[in-house]
Order: sequence, then structure tokens, then C-alpha cells
Amino acid sequence: MNAMVWVRVIVGAVWLNAGLEKLLNPSFPRQFADILAAGGFVSQAPPFFQTFMINNVIPNAGAVAQFVRAAELMIGLALILGLLTNFAALGSIILSAMILFSQGGVRFGTGLGTPEFLNINLLTALLSITILFSAAAKYSSADVNLVRRSPALSLLLTNRRSGGGSRGRRGGSRRH
Repeated sequence: MNAMVWVRVIVGAVWLNAGLEKLLNPSFPRQFADILAAGGFVSQAPPFFQTFMINNVIPNAGAVAQFVRAAELMIGLALILGLLTNFAALGSIILSAMILFSQGGVRFGTGLGTPEFLNINLLTALLSITILFSAAAKYSSADVNLVRRSPALSLLLTNRRSGGGSRGRRGGSRRH
């Protein structure tokens, strides 16, 4: 396995861990709704995201909690297995950005607490962008097996054009 496969698997493990914690906590939807009702996640979000949270998330807190739980589990499993990796990476970017915004976005901290600029959500989003655009992240994946069955999916799933014809000589051509 190459380094990008390890990056994909580790990012997947982060999401799977987050989703399992929520799955194993039967009170999570109620706790999430209570935190939102008390102003948590909303008060520190940027104004444009506060509006989104107030109008869409708070009224549907229970459903959003279930969605987040399921999304984290599915993104984690998909990245670990390399199944629909590009879609999972896109979901990871979106979910990381939403969590990042709900926590106030990117800002410089005081150096006295946890890092506020380069935090886990920003790192996850940046690594997920790398996974999305990296063909190397798709090696050792279920996507490679899907492409073998349906080569037309190659560019969509593995960021590589399907092989048709000869690939030429390794090391380039000779000119005399």
C-alpha cells in the first residue's frame, strides 16, 4: 500500500470512530438537540452559518443527529474500503466544513488551549481534498474492482482514464 492509501484509511478511521461513538451513545440525538437549544454550535458560527443552523438544523435536530451519525459511519467505511472513494471524500469535505463552521471556523487561538487554526476538522477537510484528487489514494480499493467490471467508471472512481490500447514503453521513447 502506498502513502495515499494510508491517508485514505486513516481519514476513514477518524470518521468511523466518530460515527461509532455516536452509534454507541443512544442519547446522542437528545444530547445534540439539547446542545443546539442552549445555543451550542450556533453562537460561535459565522453569521451566514448561524442562519442555516437556526432555520434548518435546530428545528430538525433529531433527524440531523441521525443523519450525522449515519454519514460519519458511511464515510468512514467507504474510505477504509475504498468504495466510492471520491464520493466519500466529497462527503468528508462537506461534513468537515460544516463541523468547522459550527465551531466558529478557522481562526488563530491564544496558544493556551487546543489548536484553533489547524484543527482536526480543517486537517480532515484538507486531507479529504487530497484523497479526492489523488489517483494513488484509490489503489488497494474496492473502486479498482468496480472499474475492472465497468471500465467506463474509471475516471469517476479512480481519477484515471480507462486503459484501452497500449500504454507505450516505460522510460519514454528513443529518438535518433
